This record gives sequence, C-alpha cells and structure tokens, in this order.
Amino acid sequence: LALSIYRQYELRGAEFAPLLVEMLAAGGSRSPAELGAIVGVDLEDPSFWDGGLNIIDEYVTAALKAAVDTGYLPAQSS
Repeated sequence: LALSIYRQYELRGAEFAPLLVEMLAAGGSRSPAELGAIVGVDLEDPSFWDGGLNIIDEYVTAALKAAVDTGYLPAQSS
C-alpha cells in the first residue's frame, strides 16, 4: 500500500501532498476505501496496486544489475 501511494505521489507531484497529509491524519478512523478516496485512488483497481509492484520490480532489477556489475552474479544470456 505504501509503495502504491508513493507512486501516486511521484505521478501527481506537489498537489498530492495535502491529500496525503489528510489521509494520514484520518488514521484508522475511516475504512481503507474511504482513506483511498481521500487521495483519489480506488483500492479495488488493479492498476493502483501495479504502481507499488512496479517500484518493487525496479528495485529488484537494479539489485540484480548491481550484482552482475560487481561480479557477484554472472551475466545472464538472452
């Protein structure tokens, strides 16, 4: 959830920050769906979750590249 919300911040920029603060201030006083609505996301939309999963993919890809670049892992042939 945190990574998917962070991707929204990356995509939407500064206009997203006040909405995020509002969502965080609401804490556990609202349902997850209501918290998502504050920042304009639908938690039932798979594309929202793809944002966070894409960040994980980027991290794993960078880690694998670093491992190959440093010789920890052999380069994979295509």
